[in-house]
Amino acid sequence: MMLVSLVGAAPAIAHHSTAMYDYKNTKVLNGTVKEFRWTNPHMFIKLMVSDAQGNSVEWSVECGTPNINARHGWKPSDIKAGDQLTMEINPLRDGTLGATLKWVQLPDGRKLWGPAEDIVAVPGPGAAGAPGPQPPPPPAR
Repeated sequence: MMLVSLVGAAPAIAHHSTAMYDYKNTKVLNGTVKEFRWTNPHMFIKLMVSDAQGNSVEWSVECGTPNINARHGWKPSDIKAGDQLTMEINPLRDGTLGATLKWVQLPDGRKLWGPAEDIVAVPGPGAAGAPGPQPPPPPAR
């Protein structure tokens, strides 16, 4: 019994947290694809973007898993090095140039959705703007 429970826990242990992304902060990036990796466990776009000083900087944007994205219409041929893309991202909390994808607009105008689109940031308990106790629902009629 103990062995069975340990084997079943292995996939849960292997998956990592997404706490490193700031889901309350979004940015729109416009840039040129340096590299697109259609790999497990996560796909990545390496995007060259001009910073505030006009320097070209590289962003590494996580795009979710190939399996799930393929079911949502992604194809390995959708993004190629040299493509000009616009994307909305949730950046890394530590300020390094990495992010998780909300959506990407392809050169042909199509929009593909990333894993961050499914996550909604809400303030934690006691934070400014956090929802307080909710009144009970009205009685059914």
